[in-house]
Amino acid sequence: MGEVTRLLERARGGDAAAWDRVVELIYDDLKRIARGVLGGQGSATLNPTGLVHDCYLRLSRAGAEGVLDRDHFMALAARAMRQLMLNHARDRVAAKRGGGARHITLGEVAAEVDAEAEQLIALDAALIRLAAIDERLVRVVECRVFAGLTEEETAAAMETSLRSVQRLYAEAREQLAQLLAD
Repeated sequence: MGEVTRLLERARGGDAAAWDRVVELIYDDLKRIARGVLGGQGSATLNPTGLVHDCYLRLSRAGAEGVLDRDHFMALAARAMRQLMLNHARDRVAAKRGGGARHITLGEVAAEVDAEAEQLIALDAALIRLAAIDERLVRVVECRVFAGLTEEETAAAMETSLRSVQRLYAEAREQLAQLLAD
């Protein structure tokens, strides 16, 4: 049993310091993941540090109950990061379409960010439709894409074999391509 798993057991028992220590131990991994999903830099309103901190706040509100080990923590972080990025994308698209703000001319970079926000919203809609087909396909995408987990880490987080993760990820990519093309 690893240190994070032991600390999570203590946190489930009410030890708040143990929960903080878990986050401290995993923080660099969360930051690496956030840099990866944000393309390294993020934006003025959503950068890797902000994404990690918002993710932490979301996870800490839920508490340590039900968090089994490091891999499970990372899978939950992946889902939280997906939701946070989607919320940011929706806010961005709403602001672009008016959102009560005065209109200004957008530069090339802002237009690219807006396009990425719209793509993320389309991807989320496809993931919701994919969940109706097979929830495991969505989980593997969250782990691989939104959390940046390796195939091995994804297998551990999903409590399945490496080969199953590879098969599920290939199927998820194929299904998503079809859903996004519709």
